[in-house]
Amino acid sequence: MEHCVFLTADRMPLVRDIGWNQTTAPYTHPDRTLPYDVFIYVAEGSMHVIEDGTSYLLAKGEHLFLKNGLHHWGLPKTSPGTAWFWIHFTVPAVAEENYRPYTPLLEAGHLNVEHYNYRLVLPKRGSFLPHTAFSSRLLSLLADYRQHQTHHGAKISMKVYELFLDLQHASESQIPEHSVSANNAIAGRVITYLTANIESDFEASELSDHLGLNYSYVSSAFKRLTGQRILEVHTKLRMNRAIDLMRNTSMNMTEISERLGYKNPYYFSRVFKKVLGEAPSAYLRHLYKS
Repeated sequence: MEHCVFLTADRMPLVRDIGWNQTTAPYTHPDRTLPYDVFIYVAEGSMHVIEDGTSYLLAKGEHLFLKNGLHHWGLPKTSPGTAWFWIHFTVPAVAEENYRPYTPLLEAGHLNVEHYNYRLVLPKRGSFLPHTAFSSRLLSLLADYRQHQTHHGAKISMKVYELFLDLQHASESQIPEHSVSANNAIAGRVITYLTANIESDFEASELSDHLGLNYSYVSSAFKRLTGQRILEVHTKLRMNRAIDLMRNTSMNMTEISERLGYKNPYYFSRVFKKVLGEAPSAYLRHLYKS
């Protein structure tokens, strides 16, 4: 893990430069130690890189993250015609003990500052996104980088951050079952499904069919990662949606109850109180006072 590059949710990577190159002769990667992180993506051919004694031969469509402060170099194994993109960036220093691992449950509901205190491990090497689409995205990013604009660095860095997040997310779908990351990927798919079906009752069989996975396995993976049951999270999401409707519409409690699939407004009120600790009427009074 010491050779991995980390991102946090509250700090984006700060881009130094973005480029593209293609060699017409055998190429040797420069021998150097850099004070910033490097992202390499091979668009054509193959590239050889050694980092701190570990050798990588990257094929077309593969990426590699090189960690700052580590010695890296190459042998003359990069084939003629090889083309590659690079992004040099700096990740702002943080105290790692202040950040917890990411779980999709962090994004379920209203966000506060604590929800951003997590970090992600970027996939060291691999090929996780469709090559044509990913190359086109990098070309667009390179064009934006070369066209200077107001807030140039911030805008480019935000796009690179999104690119890396998408890459990290895609990598989770190609990892062994029962691992922490596999459970994380399943939990994310569950949260996405629950959010899309927030206005209807939860049906375990429908979720199982949607994911193409056994419900017992999904339920166990979700509980193992989040510490909560799927139905419990679905109910919390529905109550968060109820709060949104209370804040942003003129709907009354009966209308909100029906909107969220609760046929009995009294039952909806009991669920609301169980989740939030007070009845909808009391919560409304707080809203009007604020």
